[in-house]
Amino acid sequence: TIVGVTTGVLSGTRRDKPADVVMRLYGTIIFVIPIFWLGQIFQLVFAVSLGWFPVGLRFSGLPLPNHVTGLYTIDSLLEGRIDKFLVAIDHLILPSLTLGLVLSGFFTKTVRANLLRTMKADYIEAARARGIAEGRIVSRYALKNALVPVVTVLGLQFAILFAGAVLTEKTFAWDGMGLLLLKSIDSADYPMVQGIIVVYALIIVGISVAIDVVNGLIDPRVRF
Repeated sequence: TIVGVTTGVLSGTRRDKPADVVMRLYGTIIFVIPIFWLGQIFQLVFAVSLGWFPVGLRFSGLPLPNHVTGLYTIDSLLEGRIDKFLVAIDHLILPSLTLGLVLSGFFTKTVRANLLRTMKADYIEAARARGIAEGRIVSRYALKNALVPVVTVLGLQFAILFAGAVLTEKTFAWDGMGLLLLKSIDSADYPMVQGIIVVYALIIVGISVAIDVVNGLIDPRVRF
């Protein structure tokens, strides 16, 4: 989201300039790339060819942290093992980049379109007429209103994120809920499939409620 908003702002504030062309091209390409293909490319380049990161799995090279939460980063810190924490982070980087970059393409295109529309509003022209610096206009007035529609669709993007997480876990051989869902479907374990889908649904509903609250904070028109 941070990458997508940043690139969208850069594109929207530099319309038809080289930076805008580059950001639009980035947003279009990233938006249409299949997430499993991007994950495989990352593994091939950064793990196999360059050796910067491990190939798949959630943890390797050291004994697993003592199980407390099931999250290796947190369990490593609770155990006081910084070396295990760094190993867990090392395994997180490529899957996180895969999921984050795919979503950033959508936010780049959405933020750019909303920012361009907002910059044509009467109150923006009035701010320019008063001599307010363009950077201040964008950061203080235009960006806040341009992000309202983005926050609204953020809940839908979380649903896409969960769907992408299933493929990402499969690509990186992560033993998570997504991989468990695929295994349960293959083995016709329908109670497990239903349970996982219910958990996903509850998470998405909770996120949607949180987004409604945030919308009320940034847009007084929807407060009640």
